[in-house]
Amino acid sequence: MIINFNKNVITLWCSYVFIFMLLAIKVNGETTYGYCSVKESKIGKDIFQLLGNTYFDCKPINQNFQQILLRVWVKKEWVYDDQQILAKAKLYNGQGKHIGNAIQDFTPYKFIAELDTAYVFDISGVISQACINPSSVPEIDLNKILSVAKQNAKLDTFINHIKKFNYELEDSNQKYQSFIINEPNFILQKKEPRIIIIFYKNELIAIFYSRSVTAKLYDSIEMGKEFKLIYNSKFTENTKSEMIAIFKKRMEK
Repeated sequence: MIINFNKNVITLWCSYVFIFMLLAIKVNGETTYGYCSVKESKIGKDIFQLLGNTYFDCKPINQNFQQILLRVWVKKEWVYDDQQILAKAKLYNGQGKHIGNAIQDFTPYKFIAELDTAYVFDISGVISQACINPSSVPEIDLNKILSVAKQNAKLDTFINHIKKFNYELEDSNQKYQSFIINEPNFILQKKEPRIIIIFYKNELIAIFYSRSVTAKLYDSIEMGKEFKLIYNSKFTENTKSEMIAIFKKRMEK
């Protein structure tokens, strides 16, 4: 039996699938501590504002400022020429929640999609470090765990942290499991690792990180300009080389 599908039905179905994929994006990243103004640069003017408990990705500029990145839905009547968000536009997240407002006309960081009644954009700007809720910073939470963790800490010790901050399971086999949080690279316009936690047979072997992580019972080395490494020195050189291979594999993506 031959089934003929109407072309419009297929197009509509594909559209719904695409919209579902956009809405199903996993929420993670830091959150605003409260009402927060976002600038076009460290000394620039305010371009939009975010409400409290709004999620965003970020990258430190210095100890006082971070550049942020977040995805927003904007109704079409508040977008000029498909590419500029107008002043007073309301910003929504993928669940339809109002998360902020445009203060002035501004150009989004990246166009993502056009829907029936809205555009989806990634927007970016600069916020003060004071705008960030400390409880939403994974390094702060991880440091608390490492300050009391035993040298042979197991996956169970970190599982609540991994769930809370929505780490992605990057590699998994009979020996290794690695979990990752990414951060934006605004120059290359891509995501790259922020924290990678690697376990060998459920025992912590290494943590690669780009910001500030400390652990008294583990050795640490620098991995070049961007990344540092905390590792369990009891493991063999062969095991260490394998964990470095996991890190390099992720960096090459």
